[in-house]
Amino acid sequence: MATIDIQSGIKAVLAPKKRRYPCHVNRISQLDDPCLRRLYYYRAAWDKATDIDDGLAGVFETGNTLEPVIERIVSEVGMASTPPWRIVGSQTPTNDALLKEYQISGTIDGFLQTKQNEHWETLGVVDIKTMSQNIYPRINSYDDLGRFIWTRKYRGQLMLYALAHNVEECFLLFVNKGNLYDMKFVEFPVDMGYCDTLLAKAKIVNVSIEADIPPHGVDDPDVCPRCQFCAYCAPNLKMKGNLKIVDNADLEVVLDRLEELRAAGKEISDLEAERDAMLVKGQNMACGKYIIVWKEIIVRNKPQWRKKIVKG
Repeated sequence: MATIDIQSGIKAVLAPKKRRYPCHVNRISQLDDPCLRRLYYYRAAWDKATDIDDGLAGVFETGNTLEPVIERIVSEVGMASTPPWRIVGSQTPTNDALLKEYQISGTIDGFLQTKQNEHWETLGVVDIKTMSQNIYPRINSYDDLGRFIWTRKYRGQLMLYALAHNVEECFLLFVNKGNLYDMKFVEFPVDMGYCDTLLAKAKIVNVSIEADIPPHGVDDPDVCPRCQFCAYCAPNLKMKGNLKIVDNADLEVVLDRLEELRAAGKEISDLEAERDAMLVKGQNMACGKYIIVWKEIIVRNKPQWRKKIVKG
């Protein structure tokens, strides 16, 4: 059988999906970014961003493909729930005088409503977010949104949607990509102080656009290399403290091996999180060749559960 180069086909299909277009506003979905310079580049240097890799492009395209399927499932689940709930006004553009003043624009997934005494009551704005089955169990509250770079942005995004439509509550509907019938809400109120910080960011970007001078960036060696504008921005990534260049082949070998194992370690952490989400604290169980036994211990006068997993 001839060798089939599947990757060439994937690249060809995803190439047109990576097209970039000019942006003349501060997008709500981006304003919770910690880097003001990146927010500036989204508008002033949109064509200087490097292409995302095929893996990330594939993730985005998968989301677009699943969107109508998820919307159908969400609708069915909502109407069968107690009380019934629904999402209305999907893809509604913001039309608010305050946001226009700050050149902020966005499109919401809709408004969450529940049925009470035969009448539909609007609870707040809602946005549907899909998550991998490894991340999904870890996000259960507003505080949990701070765990990952991409989930942090959801906070400001929903608050500005709520501000634009004069409602007080924000809802994120998370859907497990591994099981589209596994979903949950995370609710939080609008924080006007938080919104003020986002409006201040937008103002700085607007002034910078008018002056044609980019604002300061984060210049963070942990953040900047992952940015699409890193090559164009050329951030000043000064190392903290003294930097000494050494010629140590043994150390380099160890560092190379650790880098190779990093991906495996990440996979192990994700699998452990997925495993723990399926266990019940205090419930001993046997699963196939494995026995899980729990023991309650007291740590600083507080009871905690410790598990032991043995392969039989």
